[in-house]
Amino acid sequence: MTLPIKGSIVFITGATGGLGQALTAAVAARGAAKIYAAGRDVSALANAPGVIPIRLDVTSDHEVDQAASIANDVTLLINNAGVNHNATFMRTSDLQIAREEMEVNYFAPLRMTRAFASPLIQSRGAVLNILALLARINFPLMGSYCASKAAALSLTQGLRGELAPKGVRVVAALPGAIDTRLTADLDVPKMTPAEAAAGILDGFEAGEEEIYVGEMARSLAERLASDAKAVERELASGLI
Repeated sequence: MTLPIKGSIVFITGATGGLGQALTAAVAARGAAKIYAAGRDVSALANAPGVIPIRLDVTSDHEVDQAASIANDVTLLINNAGVNHNATFMRTSDLQIAREEMEVNYFAPLRMTRAFASPLIQSRGAVLNILALLARINFPLMGSYCASKAAALSLTQGLRGELAPKGVRVVAALPGAIDTRLTADLDVPKMTPAEAAAGILDGFEAGEEEIYVGEMARSLAERLASDAKAVERELASGLI
């Protein structure tokens, strides 16, 4: 099942971040009919042509329900909001960091999809969850982030099973490292946000269900298929 961006009515969370801005620009360039761009501070979006800014905290049931009542014509929901504290499991003083990553990276896409299910079912639309390659394998230097993205990948698979019979496509994007503030401390080759956005949308329009974006993601996915334990040991040593 494919769904072209052209003519779609798109809702993007985390729209003020580096990848969010790139996705907003990319869907506009591909002919989206309307774009709702959501974030905690949308002042930077106020003058963007063709974009409807919506102030939204994706961890708030009330604000998500309010956004769904405003944007009740959405045909493509892009769950892009995310947080990465670059934290290990054992070196943090408490569980607050892990809870926040799980709240934003797992519970928020679930909350958003439930809130927007009705218009998506009506339009036979799509949900695009922006995850990360590290949803597939844990990198202990950011262990709790990886765990939250793994939960979001499982969520994506479960939602796909529930919503496909209702005509809604559910897709996971699994990019490699992107040059944003979330990866500022990661010393590896990185895609630009524009490159990542293009790869994500190319895969989406091609009908892919799991979109591996960038050489890092494609290479590591191939290695996971051939020897997942070797990759696990390599990442445990601090290499990526």
